[in-house]
Amino acid sequence: MQTPPALRSILLGFLSSTLICKTEALAEQPSDQAVSAGSAVTFSVTNVGTSPFFYQWIANPPENVAAVIHQAEQWRAEHRIIDLHQHMEYTPELLARAIRVSDASGVGLGIDLTPGTVTPGPNGEPNEFESHKKMEDTLFPGRFLQYMNLDYKNWDQPDFAQQAVKQVEEGHRLGAAGYKEWKRFGLYLRDGAGQLIKIDDPKLDPMWERLGELHMPISIHVGDPKAFFEAYAPTNERWAELKDHKNWWFGDTNKFPPVKDLLNALSRVMGRHPHTTFVSVHFGNNAEDLEWVDQEMAEHSNMMIDLAARLPEIGRHDPHKVHDFFVKYQDRVLFATDFQSLESRMILGSSGPEAPPSEADAEVFFRKEYRWLETWDKNWAHMTPIQGDWTISSIGLPLSVLRKIYFDNARQLLARSLPTPVLTARRTTLDFEPDGDLSKTIWQTATPVYMETSSDDGVIRADVSTAVRCLWSEKYLYLAYRCPFTELTVFNPPQNDQKRYTHEGANLWDRDVVEAFIGSDIANINKYAEFEIAPTNERLDLNLNLPARDFVWKSHFQSAVHVNNEAKLWDCEVRIPLAVFVATPPATGTKWRINLYRCDRANKASLAWHPCLTPTFHTPERFGVLEFAE
Repeated sequence: MQTPPALRSILLGFLSSTLICKTEALAEQPSDQAVSAGSAVTFSVTNVGTSPFFYQWIANPPENVAAVIHQAEQWRAEHRIIDLHQHMEYTPELLARAIRVSDASGVGLGIDLTPGTVTPGPNGEPNEFESHKKMEDTLFPGRFLQYMNLDYKNWDQPDFAQQAVKQVEEGHRLGAAGYKEWKRFGLYLRDGAGQLIKIDDPKLDPMWERLGELHMPISIHVGDPKAFFEAYAPTNERWAELKDHKNWWFGDTNKFPPVKDLLNALSRVMGRHPHTTFVSVHFGNNAEDLEWVDQEMAEHSNMMIDLAARLPEIGRHDPHKVHDFFVKYQDRVLFATDFQSLESRMILGSSGPEAPPSEADAEVFFRKEYRWLETWDKNWAHMTPIQGDWTISSIGLPLSVLRKIYFDNARQLLARSLPTPVLTARRTTLDFEPDGDLSKTIWQTATPVYMETSSDDGVIRADVSTAVRCLWSEKYLYLAYRCPFTELTVFNPPQNDQKRYTHEGANLWDRDVVEAFIGSDIANINKYAEFEIAPTNERLDLNLNLPARDFVWKSHFQSAVHVNNEAKLWDCEVRIPLAVFVATPPATGTKWRINLYRCDRANKASLAWHPCLTPTFHTPERFGVLEFAE
């Protein structure tokens, strides 16, 4: 492609030497511990007439970095970030430290990859996985998910393949969100004859297949950075790391296979199990070779990658090539750090003999991860000095890609296992009749939750993300929905209110509606009330005690709708008398059950706050929690 001469002259004049972007980027500070606003990012623009990136930039100019950071900071304030690669030792103190770091860094959910195996103790004690999961879930509910690990001690027994499948099934029963395998395959783990167990050993095939059937993703680590397979000497570029971790050196060819053999073995496994999802950790286990990872991703649609502990390597590549790679595979890249809270120390990607990092250091570590993804900063010191003394350059991802990497891809991957969500109803002493105006100050006191997941399959629909807020008073429960739309699908004319739920044989939910299913009887999950409101403010309420449905029941709830056709938003305000649920108003701290839904017919979206993963919204075991708070 050639730039027309006239256009080339104009563009060269405009972009002649540098492009200055005002951003709220993470500017390099002397202490490297702070974020500064309004820093300038400079790009040298050379050969613009022939650079492929130049053409891409002209066709799709980059988003304003300050706006990107502003939105990402909002996600962090809401603790929406998911870190898919963490390691926790489970004591109350170590877990509390990890939560403090997560809170400061905007991480709402950490995936703990090493809780242990499901093998019972020698005297029938609870297995390590159960004990680990119980402590995390009890002390910090909703903040961790746990992957299981496999016990290989019976490898040489003829039925080990069946034993492995049973272990996986037990892990699934106990609530394991996925399966983690670390680099012991092909490097450490040996059979009874002293031979290394290979990654693609056929004995493991039934296990990989069963994991796919159970929708349990596999985070798998094979090999290591290429420097770990090179000379063990001060000339090695990772010498600072290797000299303190001799057992990470695999350069002895009499003991260890070449790293490419390990990578090729994993490739064969992924090819044999196309319906099993493999998260190839540490950027595809080969962060130095962007082209190789690209080829593997293209070949294996069941392969995803995480970023754990490899930004120092990835950041050495041409940032525009990395940017394009992330955009190309935006649905299959997962935010991850390899953050570890251990008895000996916290580990931020890697460590050596230096003093243990502080919690403030950990926050800086996370901030640098965000800086690399969100800005176009060039040639700055990366987040893990022991992994190399070079600098890295950021890749300036657009918001649509960032939200997938930060949380949407993980939410979709882990839809079956995500913690039960909580909708906090904020108390108000001021009762008001709904008028559809959500700009009222009182609504800003309520923290929003979002309906942006397809209820039946967990697929993320960010394009129709619907915010919901909740308030309560002594008499009423209030809900506010903000619904983006492209085209409204409604009854025309609106149905007669006396019919309430049918219109010439059709149901109100056959058109656009928002819904709330609310149950106050914690002991009976099948008992709840259903409320529906259309953009025309047509309403439906019914009382259920499954399988019974009472359409005659009336709650006398109120609603108001405001449609903004210019902004393509319809807002809905709802007021429900608490007396239809309980005789006595709930107290602060009371918990009910709730799920929220929206049908947007033009966009073929059936959204849920917490996806049912079934064909029907009426799946009460998938409801979330409504908590009455001050």
